[in-house]
Amino acid sequence: MPPLYKKCPKCGYERQPADAASEDACPSCGLLFAKYLKTAVGGGAPRARAASDDADSEPGRIAQLKALLLYVPEEVEPAHLYARAALLAVLVLYGAKLAAMNIPAWEISSSLMHPPLLVIHEFGHVLFMPFGEFLMLLGGSLTQVAMPLVLGAVFLAKNRDPFSAAVMLWWSAVSLMDVAPYIYDAYQPQHILLSGRTGEDGAHDFVDVLGDLGLLRRAQPIGRATHAFAVAMMLAALAWGAYIVWQQYRNRRNP
Repeated sequence: MPPLYKKCPKCGYERQPADAASEDACPSCGLLFAKYLKTAVGGGAPRARAASDDADSEPGRIAQLKALLLYVPEEVEPAHLYARAALLAVLVLYGAKLAAMNIPAWEISSSLMHPPLLVIHEFGHVLFMPFGEFLMLLGGSLTQVAMPLVLGAVFLAKNRDPFSAAVMLWWSAVSLMDVAPYIYDAYQPQHILLSGRTGEDGAHDFVDVLGDLGLLRRAQPIGRATHAFAVAMMLAALAWGAYIVWQQYRNRRNP
């Protein structure tokens, strides 16, 4: 007898062929389909059901988030799968190279990622200009780190594509790596900026931002901590992407 719901009406989880749980309940959030159907169709005591749902609302949200972050279609085209696996391998190798670059020397500024990030960074200054000088200065770095996260959220919410969201998280991590040497440089500015000058002559975002916060003397440890956090973000993104690829491999369409 087929299950009442192939896709859970509460958390959106789609039953997988490998699921061993009873077909009378959702394997992800545990919703009893018969009870749900009785309440939904019968319309009985909606207030009582709402009170019951309040007790389970938090686990339900966690299950829904898990289903969204780890969603895998029942069948995956092999061509799409192998293309994603190849992209993941490139991200692992290139990400390791970027993570190993010297922070004080700002080696990442010579990478292929830096020029497009620089364009986004400058756009961020313009975007945050109406919010005052402090946010305008910080807005360049905020925008280059946040924009991939926004795109990743769109991939999840609109396309149900967690692999693309993982790639966006990787991009955000690289963006943060690109910011870390800029923060580090603020205490003893050495690098030539777009203005053609070093931060000692002005036009250095983090000389002003950290100065306003009273943290300028701690710029170097803050820069290193930022880089370490970015590496952790990258590892999380790669682990997420690898898990999705592995699950898609299990669900690949047989020729």
